[in-house]
Amino acid sequence: MISPTVAWLTVVTLFAAQIVSTVDRGMLALVIDPVRQDLAISEMQIALLQGFAFSIFYVTVGLPLGAVADVVNRRRLLIAGILVWSAATIAGGFAQGFGSMFASRLFIGVGEAVLGPCAVTMISDLFPAERRGRPMALYVFGSMIAYGLGSLVSGVILDLAPKGAFAAIPVIGDMAPWRIAFTLVGSSGLLIVLFLFLLREPERRLNHNVDGAAAPKVTFAEGLGMLAARKSVFLPLYGSLALFAMGGSVATGWGAVFLTRAFGYQVGVAGKGLGTSQIAWSVIGALVAGIVVDRVGARSGAAGRMRLAGVLSLTGIPCSLPLLAPSGSVATVMLGEVMLVSAIYGTTMLSVISEIAPAKIRGFAVALYAFVMTVIGGSLGPVAVAWLTESVFGSPLAVGNSMAVVGLCAFVVSALLAFRAASAFSFKELS
Repeated sequence: MISPTVAWLTVVTLFAAQIVSTVDRGMLALVIDPVRQDLAISEMQIALLQGFAFSIFYVTVGLPLGAVADVVNRRRLLIAGILVWSAATIAGGFAQGFGSMFASRLFIGVGEAVLGPCAVTMISDLFPAERRGRPMALYVFGSMIAYGLGSLVSGVILDLAPKGAFAAIPVIGDMAPWRIAFTLVGSSGLLIVLFLFLLREPERRLNHNVDGAAAPKVTFAEGLGMLAARKSVFLPLYGSLALFAMGGSVATGWGAVFLTRAFGYQVGVAGKGLGTSQIAWSVIGALVAGIVVDRVGARSGAAGRMRLAGVLSLTGIPCSLPLLAPSGSVATVMLGEVMLVSAIYGTTMLSVISEIAPAKIRGFAVALYAFVMTVIGGSLGPVAVAWLTESVFGSPLAVGNSMAVVGLCAFVVSALLAFRAASAFSFKELS
């Protein structure tokens, strides 16, 4: 039996891993224009690097890895994943063209594929259902604050690098500022690996039959079948997740670029301002999320949490409308608001999935959560904005218009699907 202290230490370590994973994945959004110029690539190719590169990994092995997390030592699997995505981030700093950067981004996808299933199932084994709101909120907070930290840290590096602050570092000292940022941030994953070596693998109490015998392992196909049997709930649930991620990616993927193009900010200044806004909103979201999700769940159960998710989708709309802002500071605040909404929304949806998914496929269900959020939402959002900017509006300066169209449509449909899933909840569906 793991003590409460060790349980919370595990959650804190997973929180740190979530930060590193999200920073590694999201920092490209801050340096879009420098990377485009250095690698001589187009707006659409940048959009593919932001999201689609992850899709290739998920389609081949991402979802099966979620099923693997249900049966293997999750701590060891997570250590392997961190080592791979950290090395891939560092490699991105040495990329010489679209192909090598695409390969780097593809393997960073290991972070999303491994971390989510391992972390959420570990938290579910460490805490009873009625007490998962706060630890789940802390874990989700890691991804929320990471966008701000990534923007802030990257902005500082991009400001200091031209002044020779890193000139004494071998190999990378004379590299372009964005390359130095990739290399330094990628190296931070090694610290998380050290902490994971000191922790224990939680006992899978819920993966045993009532007689104490180990429950039979579930294959990838069987996992899909078990979710398909409850499709009236899970189909709109995952659809809502995908569309919410699509709306959120408008702000996280193109927010910094919007500030540089619409208000003339230097990239370092945009990064520090946006990072500060994102961190502030993330802290508020984390403080609210655990309390609200637990209270709504205690009063209305999983259906109430799903209705909460629908309301949250609608409150995400302002982050996609920075073109309405009268100044760069107001636009920065609006863009950061997505972190408040996402912190509560992510905690809500992970709590719902951990409650309604059969225990023996919980890791698979969380992997599917990451799949639709990253592959469908996170990929389509940046690509849709890039396509509208290049092919419909015909000017890089119109990126704000593209953000508004994609974000508004995505958040509204996400809300409708969440309300649909809530209406489908019944004892018959979830038994």
